[in-house]
Amino acid sequence: MITALLALCLTAEPVRLAPGTQDVLKVQSLKRVGVGDPNVADVTVTAKGELLVTAHARGRTTLTLWTAHGTETRQIIVDDGHTSELGRLVKSTVNPSLRVEEYAGQTVIDGLLDSTDELRRLRTLVGDDANVKILARLDPRVLPAVAQNITAALHREGLKNAQVSCIGQTLLLEGSVADERELHKAQLIADAYAGVALRR
Repeated sequence: MITALLALCLTAEPVRLAPGTQDVLKVQSLKRVGVGDPNVADVTVTAKGELLVTAHARGRTTLTLWTAHGTETRQIIVDDGHTSELGRLVKSTVNPSLRVEEYAGQTVIDGLLDSTDELRRLRTLVGDDANVKILARLDPRVLPAVAQNITAALHREGLKNAQVSCIGQTLLLEGSVADERELHKAQLIADAYAGVALRR
């Protein structure tokens, strides 16, 4: 007969705190506690079955609790509220599938966008906030349509020999123009439509 000993692994709701604040957690039958990054938050056992969590800096870390019942892992998220509010706005006004998370003191927005309009709305929402990094990108399936729309706009503006093609995940501005003024005009049109990096 083979006997296997399995630790009970539970993932509970994250502990959310603002920098400089504290929270008390009740944990029954606690044997040991560990925290991944004490620069983000640390934990002190203050009484039997009671932990004091102190938040230090924006970010996230893992709290591991060993109890008589097994192991429990919880995330500690230290956020000044900006990331939470920005996340709510991104999901409600841009695209609900985007992820907005805190990493190393910076807010990161990641995922796939369904249109250039969503990309424009996202960039307008974020503005010039240096603490926000946009990793979100256009879904590769929409890039051929974006290329067609930019080419049509170029032709409407009299740039009949300029076009945009899609090669992999890159939009390529190509063709010929009469002078530097037309080249600048073509680039402005492409940028206004795509809002993404173009090669020429």
